[in-house]
Amino acid sequence: MENERLDEQQLRSLPTSELVRLALQEARILARAEVLCAKEELKAEVKAAKVSGILLGAGGAAALCGVAVLLVALALLFPIPEPAAVALVGAAVLVLGGGVAFGGVKKLPRKPLPRMQERLKRDMAIARERLS
Repeated sequence: MENERLDEQQLRSLPTSELVRLALQEARILARAEVLCAKEELKAEVKAAKVSGILLGAGGAAALCGVAVLLVALALLFPIPEPAAVALVGAAVLVLGGGVAFGGVKKLPRKPLPRMQERLKRDMAIARERLS
């Protein structure tokens, strides 16, 4: 009787203690399933966050290099006549770094574990429906 679905008539004939036992058993199974689904979803989000972190780090490093080049250009403004070229390179590196950092921010997950939240909402609605 544990592995098969019971129809309404069979459920009505069971004692309350058996119904509570079955409900608890199903709740445990549901909880385990939700934990497994959450683990899988979390693995996917961690993978996406890793890519985002790498892009943010690369963008920050490029921006730091751009600032360094711009500071060198500022220092070269006085004695050497080619500082405009150095400043242009620094600005280009800063733009590149900003673009990479922007891409990293866009890759960050906005709403954590959305599928699990939807499943929990659906499960709660089904439970409310059956209990009323």
